[in-house]
Amino acid sequence: MKKLHLLTSIISISLTISAMAQENIGDPAKGGYPEYVFINKVPKMEAEETARLIAQALAKGRLIIFSYMSKLTDPTLGDKGFTADFFAKQWLESMAQDIIDLTPQQQIIIDKVIAAGKQSIANNQERLNLKNVKWKNFLPATWARETGDILKTSTGIVTKQPTIRYRHLANAPDAMEKETLIKFTQPDYNDSPYGIFTQMAKQPVYRYFEPIRLMTPCLACHGKPKGELN
Repeated sequence: MKKLHLLTSIISISLTISAMAQENIGDPAKGGYPEYVFINKVPKMEAEETARLIAQALAKGRLIIFSYMSKLTDPTLGDKGFTADFFAKQWLESMAQDIIDLTPQQQIIIDKVIAAGKQSIANNQERLNLKNVKWKNFLPATWARETGDILKTSTGIVTKQPTIRYRHLANAPDAMEKETLIKFTQPDYNDSPYGIFTQMAKQPVYRYFEPIRLMTPCLACHGKPKGELN
C-alpha cells in the first residue's frame, strides 16, 4: 500500500505541473539570463573590425558554395570532390587580403571561423555525395547557419541570418534585428553596415549588422512563385 500511495502522488504532481505549463505556452521564462558565454573576446577598439571580418568570411564562403550549386545538385554525380579541404583552400584564397594584418585575438577567432566552416562541409559529405537526389537540403545559407552554430560552441560568438520572412526558425529576428531589418529595407538606405555597443544578458557586446542582398539566381529558391522576389 505504501508503494502504491507514493506512485499515485508522483503522477498527481506531474499532471499538475503539466497543466500549469500549458497556461502560457510560448512566453519567455521569468528570471535568469540567456546562456551566453563568450570564450573569445577582443578589445573594444577591435570590435567593429572583427565583426566585419567574420561577416565577410561568411559572405565569401556562401559565394563559393553558391558557385558550385549546379554540381552539388547534379543527381547524376556521386562523389563531388567538394571536401572540407577543397572548400577551405578556395575560401582562404578569397579572404587573403582581408586577413593579412590580424591582431592575435582576431587570428584566434578567424582560425575558429575557418575550422567551423570546414566542419560544416565535412559534416555534410554524405548528404552532398548522394546520387540520384537533386535537392539535398544544403544551400549557402544552410552552411552559414551550421557554421555559426559550430562557431558559437567554440567561441560564444553569435552569428545569425535574420530575415523579414524567415523559413528556418533560427532566422527569426529578435527586437533589435527587426529594427535593423526595417532600416535596411527603407528606399533611401545606403546599404552600409550598422553596429552598436550593447548588452547580451550581463555581458557587454558589439552587435554588427550587414545586409545580404538577393541576386537574381537566388530567386530560384527564395522567390514565390519561383523566380519572384519574396
